[in-house]
Amino acid sequence: MRPNLYAGSILTASSVMYARLVLLLALFNPSLAANLAPAFVGLASVGGLTGWLVSRRGNAGAPSAQEHPETKNPLELRAAFLFAAVFVGIVVATHLAHAYLGRVGLYALAAIMGVTDVDPFILGVAQRNAATPAHVAEAAIVIAAASNNVIKAIYAYAFADKATGRLSLVLLASLAMLGIVPLIWI
Repeated sequence: MRPNLYAGSILTASSVMYARLVLLLALFNPSLAANLAPAFVGLASVGGLTGWLVSRRGNAGAPSAQEHPETKNPLELRAAFLFAAVFVGIVVATHLAHAYLGRVGLYALAAIMGVTDVDPFILGVAQRNAATPAHVAEAAIVIAAASNNVIKAIYAYAFADKATGRLSLVLLASLAMLGIVPLIWI
């Protein structure tokens, strides 16, 4: 196994999420994007650079290439319909959580949504109504992104080989902790 290569690559890929979120927000809510862009671009840069550096470290005794399993096309029509259904459900849940449970309900939902795909939740928050203050929407997005890194760390630890899992857990948990730092300024 090559834990440094795999864990570094996982961190780099996870860091790209922050840049992707800025682009999504820029399309759907430019003011949220402008407010979160400095922190998210910084997180993407730090995580990406760290991941790249970790992946370049040598792995003593690493075996050569292994057989790759067969992959499926992620762009199947069924996947698109599933995403659409999940998106509508999450948008409805987001609006209901904020309407009936307030700011704390939205933050709790953000932490829960981080366990799944954060994009539908973030798009729902980005299309917020005037009753949701910008700082509440921004904090919910930060919480969802950090929560998503925590679940990725758990997945990597659970499903990867021991060395890769441990290193990925440390790297992704660190990125998640750095990811909540923007809450200080929001």
